[in-house]
Amino acid sequence: MPAHRLLLALLSSSLFASPPAWAQTQLRVEFTTPGECLVTTAGSVARVAVRVGPSPAERRCPIPPLAKPDAVTLDVVLPRAERRPGDEFPRLAWTERDGRWVGTARLPAPPAFVRLTRDTGGAIEGPRRLDFLTILAALAAGLWAVRKGRAM
Repeated sequence: MPAHRLLLALLSSSLFASPPAWAQTQLRVEFTTPGECLVTTAGSVARVAVRVGPSPAERRCPIPPLAKPDAVTLDVVLPRAERRPGDEFPRLAWTERDGRWVGTARLPAPPAFVRLTRDTGGAIEGPRRLDFLTILAALAAGLWAVRKGRAM
């Protein structure tokens, strides 16, 4: 067999052997009412105990290592009658389906965990509080600098 035909055969077989770029692993995280989360991927299921975060208003679900750590389509499902979270990691697009909130995202790699913060009805909590305090400190520093400049 000539070298160029052998090279062409090897190249075409390697292209068809690899999964297409649009193929993604489906990852589903379902928070259940007894304080657990159920992590499901194509062909495997792992039940993981939810770790309580710094406040009772936060839920975390660790994601076990996947066999193929490539791009994932993530679905996060909340129990019936639970409100949509106030904040989450990773960022999710939320829709209500059959009385349950479902968050979805496409990610380049699986996350190490999913974190949800319950909406506290207007109270500033967690990362939002840190952002608010940072902005407040920057404004105070700016006002102090302007005031000090006028005093000179």
